Amino acid sequence: MPRKTRRATFHHGDTRRAAIEAALTLVTQDGREALTLRTVAERIGVNHRALYRHFASLEALKAEVAALGFGRLSDVLEKVPPGQSRALARAYATFAFAEPSLYDLMFALPLRQWYGDDTALGPAMRRVTAAAVAAIGTRDAQARVFRLWGLAHGLIGLYRAGAWRARSDRQAIQFIAGLV
Repeated sequence: MPRKTRRATFHHGDTRRAAIEAALTLVTQDGREALTLRTVAERIGVNHRALYRHFASLEALKAEVAALGFGRLSDVLEKVPPGQSRALARAYATFAFAEPSLYDLMFALPLRQWYGDDTALGPAMRRVTAAAVAAIGTRDAQARVFRLWGLAHGLIGLYRAGAWRARSDRQAIQFIAGLV
């Protein structure tokens, strides 16, 4: 009986980082539903079981990708000057329309579970909150941020679902910002 040829072993080097980057690309290109451990493993050239050395589950990998998304959102919100709630709403909605699949992934997770956590997702979410509070710049900033996010997030969802129409994404963003 002929002997099976052994497959050359593959050592990735930084599997964790490569997996997170591949997952982010996958979500951005194909949507959050396309994200599986097997697909990520195929993209980086490792066996899917190897990913379990770095992530306890698919949810843990999603949390890492969401942390990158919250980092990107923070970068945008931190540029909003204090006292500019309309600019904050505009920046938030612009991010949602520019990164729809990443935005969907970020808000599809049980965020409350991770908010106080010290893993990547908790600090990233707290950074977004701090940037938004700073942009509101008033005594009751946290309550105003929560109302603004509720309004913006709801309208973004309605628009993207087709329940509310605007001539363009840009017009939708302007409408959302105008309500603040």
